[in-house]
Amino acid sequence: MAEVTPPDRKRAERKGNRLLLKLRSKYRLVMIDDRTFEERFSMRLNRLNVLLVAIGAFTVHGLFVTAVIVLTPLKRYIPGYADQETKLNAYQSTLKADSLEMELQVRDLYLANLRAVLRGELPPDSASLSAPITVVPTPADLVPGRADSVLRSRIAREEAYELLESKAPVEGRELAGMFFFPPLQGVVTSTFDRAQKHFGIDIVAKADAAVKACQAGTVVFAGWTTNEGHVLQLQHGNDLVSVYKHNSVLLKQVGDRVKAGEAIAIVGNSGELTTGPHLHLELWYKGDPVDPQTYMVFK
Repeated sequence: MAEVTPPDRKRAERKGNRLLLKLRSKYRLVMIDDRTFEERFSMRLNRLNVLLVAIGAFTVHGLFVTAVIVLTPLKRYIPGYADQETKLNAYQSTLKADSLEMELQVRDLYLANLRAVLRGELPPDSASLSAPITVVPTPADLVPGRADSVLRSRIAREEAYELLESKAPVEGRELAGMFFFPPLQGVVTSTFDRAQKHFGIDIVAKADAAVKACQAGTVVFAGWTTNEGHVLQLQHGNDLVSVYKHNSVLLKQVGDRVKAGEAIAIVGNSGELTTGPHLHLELWYKGDPVDPQTYMVFK
């Protein structure tokens, strides 16, 4: 590595001093009346001040543009940006398209069956709007698969040493002795009525409110049905099942373990049997429906 000789060092110092002097050299900006040559405005500045002001203005401009994009709806006009509402609409449109495709398949089967009836190839009472079962399940088909066995083993390991009130021995114990977390805070517009086969309650709440699990459990069903829309079912301890219907979005999948009070869905208006955004909640204890209002307060 070459050594810097004293003359070279002095020369470099002189160049640095000259650059610093240029940056600090004072200049005067003067505005003069073109007719009278009278001085109207003057300002003393140097190159360093101009550079610092330019950097500051650029920084402030960048912060302003960033704040406008982040805090205002203008970000929706940026190409390639998709907000949460757009994603939700796309997700709902995909589910509706899938449901319509299934309906068309069933309708095509019905029309084909009806043509066969009109041609005399099938008996008159064979036309049906339901899709026929082409394969009859055998006992071998009902044997749990590998994925099901792995899920059962994982849940058994998780529950082996879990200290939950709902997992304790409950010989002769009723639901009244259990603690339930209200899935939603709102107004109950339709109550439990076994005679009318309304096996749950309808709760109206604010739009996009989170639906929470009433107890810890495992998701055993999370999917779409034509009448109830997005439906999620939780299997709890002590032969207790909770059902959440008409959601706009499901936040959990089959096999997920959830805790009491954990968000599992978003209130919605999905399905044909609905007249507005609400949650239809059902509780089933040992295969029998029970009134959720007996064990929870929703206001």
